Amino acid sequence: MMLRLNKRTGRFILTITAVASMIGLLVIQVNWLMESIKMQEAIFTKGVNMALSQTALNMAEDVELNTAMQNSIEKDSLINSKEVFTQNIISRLDSTVQKELQFYHINLDFHFILINGEDTLSLSRDKKIKNGELFHHTFESPYPDSSIELAVHFPGRSSFILKRIGLMFATSVLLIMFTIVSIFLILAYYRRERSFAQQVKDMIGNLTHEFMTPISSISLAGNLILSRSQQMGDQTISQFATAIKEENKKLQKQVDRLLQLAAVENSGFDYNKVPVDIHQLINDAVQSLSFQLDQNGGEVIRVFQAEKSVVFADSIHMTDVFVNLITNSIKYSVEKPIIRIETRNFDQKIEITVSDNGIGIPSREYMRIFEKYYRISTGDMHNTKGFGIGLYYVKTVIKAHQGKIIVKSENHKGSTFIITLPVAQIDNEKKRGV
Repeated sequence: MMLRLNKRTGRFILTITAVASMIGLLVIQVNWLMESIKMQEAIFTKGVNMALSQTALNMAEDVELNTAMQNSIEKDSLINSKEVFTQNIISRLDSTVQKELQFYHINLDFHFILINGEDTLSLSRDKKIKNGELFHHTFESPYPDSSIELAVHFPGRSSFILKRIGLMFATSVLLIMFTIVSIFLILAYYRRERSFAQQVKDMIGNLTHEFMTPISSISLAGNLILSRSQQMGDQTISQFATAIKEENKKLQKQVDRLLQLAAVENSGFDYNKVPVDIHQLINDAVQSLSFQLDQNGGEVIRVFQAEKSVVFADSIHMTDVFVNLITNSIKYSVEKPIIRIETRNFDQKIEITVSDNGIGIPSREYMRIFEKYYRISTGDMHNTKGFGIGLYYVKTVIKAHQGKIIVKSENHKGSTFIITLPVAQIDNEKKRGV
């Protein structure tokens, strides 16, 4: 059983879904950025450790440095032996570490700390260092018992990592904020446009209902004038009365179409679906247009090949679907209208094809002809009267019956509308019972 939602509920669910999706995207993006920071931290740490490892290997081969370290150890304290580590040795340490760091693309200020047991010797400016901010590597020289730990501190480490992902981070945040603001702006514009559309819809509905009274009055007055003119034998007045009556009928049809459209667009509207024979509905539609066909010298050729022609449908609205299609074929024909209606079955469905020899439809207009109030502006199409709601009404009704409609056409070679509807299973049961 399908869950049916009205338009207001559907819009609310869509809005909530969009906002929830953006919040989810924001959470995912922030999480992704945090993971990127962790990855950059890991890359930075690995690079520093590899640089220190190579530095330790280079230091082990430096005789002068090893001699200084041995002298320092003999004094039993790094703190009291700063004079042992001359500026030349410190510079060589600095250049060695810097060279290895640059190899791993770490161009960042740093300073040393040499650690021997509980003794430390800082080879740069004093700075308060937090736990976890030092990178350690043991330096071993050829001399026995001369193990000294080399520690490196990077004061600008955090800013260096953030700088690496700064552009990506800033761009991501800006895009997320821009998207969120855009969504709220779209929702605001949508509400305003929907309010305006509702006002137009209400106005059309009110005007339509207001037209009903004068149309009825004109029809009554026209019938009275026609009846009296015929009794008096006044042919001129009779012709005028007939013209008034026919034009009033056209106006009545347009008003009826607007009322039909308002009905099918109503969220609470329910179709009265019962088993009906599509062939009978087509015959009823053709019969209702017999006068119009005769006036235009039109002909409807019916080729009913579908053996299963019973569907669950609202007979009134489905008949109006065929009336609209046939009426369009008549209106948009420059020659004698020849309309061909065929039916066939496939995959438990019935396909109804309505073809004509009219002026055709440009291929670029195929999708738009089913839009409400849209009318093709090519050639002399606007010379034909109408509101541009006929095909929109047709598609709305077909969709409500779980069917679909497509169009194929060529300029000046006519149009073909193909409707597909599911066949009612009751059709098979009746045929088996015969």
